[in-house]
Amino acid sequence: MQEELKARLHPHWVGGEAGYVYSVICEGKLLVERSRDPECDAARALVVQGIIGRLSLCDGKTGKPRTIIDIERAAKLTVEAAAGAPRFRKYRERGGCEGYSPQEAMAGREAA
Repeated sequence: MQEELKARLHPHWVGGEAGYVYSVICEGKLLVERSRDPECDAARALVVQGIIGRLSLCDGKTGKPRTIIDIERAAKLTVEAAAGAPRFRKYRERGGCEGYSPQEAMAGREAA
């Protein structure tokens, strides 16, 4: 059985409607930067790298676990506000300023 991967969530206050955005650091490397949906964005970043299994997201300061996700399942989802409450929805590519996209990761890997 595969060992659970661990990452740390680091909040950044941006104010306004957004409130907090999060960076995710996994094994000493920045995985996701300033995401409003860090769990799902981190999962997509790991899937692009061929990493599957479970990911434990811990508080950046205390190291206490906050959430545990199935990487493959979370990569297929996104969180959207619906009727004033967050809901999981099927992930779809969008233009704009989302925290992470798999295409950006692949472009970065090809350039290296």
